[in-house]
Amino acid sequence: MEENLKRNIVNKIFDMQETEICHNPYDHEQRKLFSIESGDLRQLRRCQKEKYEGRLGRVADEDLRNDKNIAIIVITLASRAAIRGGISPELAFTMADNYICDIERQKDKKVIAKKAEEYEEEFARQVMEAKKSPETNHYVEKAKDYIYKHLHNVDIHRVWEETGINGDYLCRLFQKYEGCSVEEYIRKEKIKQAKELLQYSNYHIQEISEYLSFSNQSSFTKCFKLETGMTPKEFRKSCFKQTR
Repeated sequence: MEENLKRNIVNKIFDMQETEICHNPYDHEQRKLFSIESGDLRQLRRCQKEKYEGRLGRVADEDLRNDKNIAIIVITLASRAAIRGGISPELAFTMADNYICDIERQKDKKVIAKKAEEYEEEFARQVMEAKKSPETNHYVEKAKDYIYKHLHNVDIHRVWEETGINGDYLCRLFQKYEGCSVEEYIRKEKIKQAKELLQYSNYHIQEISEYLSFSNQSSFTKCFKLETGMTPKEFRKSCFKQTR
């Protein structure tokens, strides 16, 4: 270990022993992570409200950078706890990437701390949703993970290849564990992403239709209305009204 770095660690430990102000308890961190892993939102919020005489670590010299780094550590640990809790690694990584980018944009220390807690809660909420389905299947989860990664241009034959099992058998597994065929699951997931793009992006409906590989906008509109009861245009308009 570099001599200066080792000296700094020794001095930090000495200072904490002298002042009797140490880091927040390790068991507090573990209880928070276990709450996320269990999808226990209430327990997580109780942990977040707990106060200790200790302090958070110092991971940067400049105050704002330090707060951002701590928030990034919190998000990273929460994402790993959520994966252990059963959510798709790709989903957890994508959530973490976006949350970290949001933290980097912030300038207010209180906002950063608040957002870090909100993001912990969102990871716990995703685990809670995943656990609503008590039974899972390795092949179904593997297929779902592949579909999530390639949703914009997913090929049903590639899904079969990725899972390494017969297509008919995979479809039976989907019927058992998801209550629908593989094709229906893909369509539902596409519409779910379309809703997010309609609500949170400025992409035109035609662009969203093409991005999600619908044969044409008419087919996209038909599928969207079948799932939501509204056309894409009506859905976007309703989202706009809610935010006003």
